[in-house]
This record gives sequence, structure tokens and C-alpha cells, in this order.
Amino acid sequence: MNAVQMQIETAVIPTGSVQLWWLGGAGFAFKTATGTRLLLDPYLSDSVERLHGFKRMNASPLRPEDVRCDAVICTHDHTDHLDPDTVPVIAGNNPGCVFAGPASCMAGFRALGIAPERLVELPRRGTATVSEITVHTAPSDHGDGSADALTMLLDCGGVRVLHSGDTSLCPVRFRPLYDLQPDLLLPCINGNFGNMNAIDAAQMAQQAKPHTAIPHHFWLFVEHGGDPAAFLHACRYYCPDVKALILRPGEGFLCRGRGPTDDVLGRDGAVGVGGIR
Repeated sequence: MNAVQMQIETAVIPTGSVQLWWLGGAGFAFKTATGTRLLLDPYLSDSVERLHGFKRMNASPLRPEDVRCDAVICTHDHTDHLDPDTVPVIAGNNPGCVFAGPASCMAGFRALGIAPERLVELPRRGTATVSEITVHTAPSDHGDGSADALTMLLDCGGVRVLHSGDTSLCPVRFRPLYDLQPDLLLPCINGNFGNMNAIDAAQMAQQAKPHTAIPHHFWLFVEHGGDPAAFLHACRYYCPDVKALILRPGEGFLCRGRGPTDDVLGRDGAVGVGGIR
């Protein structure tokens, strides 16, 4: 078991909090105060290079065979979100794990051998329960290549995390999720393939009004692009009251449901105060 999974296994999460770890790309691991472990869009392999020729530019902080979790959610069926070299390994090592996503992901999961009773289809607009986590969904705008891609808010025991998925900025579509008052926003910033760039993501933070924003979907592939420094600058302009943070792959963050938090957890398990170390 590697260091990141060891942190996930041993972390004791305070009531009213959720711990997350950035897995690179759009991927995150979460652990709730009740101990539920969730992976969202985990791309932990090199399948994109094998299938599409995009070389991974940084190593995965978590190996598929080390994962122990209760649920996996995929926002859409693209390979760097529904990873065909990761999902079957997680399924085989975690017999109680459920797999959730929109209809296109249901087809992808079934093709990878996931039994129907382990699948939870997420609505285009609505609410579903995935392993004790309430998932609120809205349609993303990720082009015709992924027509049912989702943007989603995870309610983890009252701590609300809004993950953009892959999308352009769609204030009208996302308004029902904004109205749920997210504590933390996780926006894509790569600016390619129809996705938000750093300025779009800062405007999403301005609209959603979380206390903290952590960007994702940058630097995993050369083709992705993305400028996290520009996101920090844009947040200072558009939403100075939002604390914008950059995590490195494998780094964790403790999000509280009330007020901002400065706790950043590194790969070594040490907690720093006041920003990234």
C-alpha cells in the first residue's frame, strides 16, 4: 500500500469536514467523517497514451492495485475520467465498491465487466445517493463527444464540494448547484477541448461563492495545457474572498463545512498552515 492510500486509510476526519486528495488530472479521492472513501474520475494508469497517444507527464500518486474504496464516480466516459486500466482493478479488489456516472458511463462500466447490481446511474439533472454521499447533478457542456457529461456537487455529511467535470462555463446550467452553497469548488482550468480556462474557472468561483477553490485538469498531458498561476491571479481579481489553492498530485486538503480552512496535508502526512509548502 503506497503513502497516499495509507493516508486515506488512517485519516480520522473531524465531524463537519471532508478530506480530499488530488490524484492528478480531474481525479480526487475523498474520505468523509463517517469513513466513506470515494474516488472521482480516477485516472491512475497510462491508458490514454496506449489508446490515444497522449503521454502522461507526471506519475500517478496512487496505483490502481492499492486503491481501497467504497465508491467510484465518473463524470463522463472519456478515458482520462473512466479509465479502462483502473476501473476493473478497483472493482476486483473492492467487491463492495459501487460505480456511478451518467448513462454513457453505465455502458462503459458494463463493458469492463462491472455487474449491474454495482452500478448507480446518475441523472442529467437531479439527485442520487452513492455510498452515503448525496450527489446533485447538472449537465456539463463538453461538446458532442460527451453529450451526457456531468457537473456535480457532492454533499458529504453537510460539507458540499462542487466538481466541474469537463465543461465550458455555463452559469444558467450550474445555478441549481450554486444555490446549494458549495464550501469547496474544484474547477477544470485546462482551456482546451472545450473546457474552461483559468479566467473562466475564476468566474465560476465568483458565481458559486465557495470559501475555497482548488483547480484541476492541468499538466497531466502536454495536450491539456492549463495555467494554475493564472487561476490564482484571476481569483484575486474576480473573487478575492475565495481562498484559491494549488495542490500537487498526491497532496491532500481538509475542507470544513463552516468557514475557510488553511489545512494542507502533504504526501508525508504533515499538516501545514497558511498555504502550500
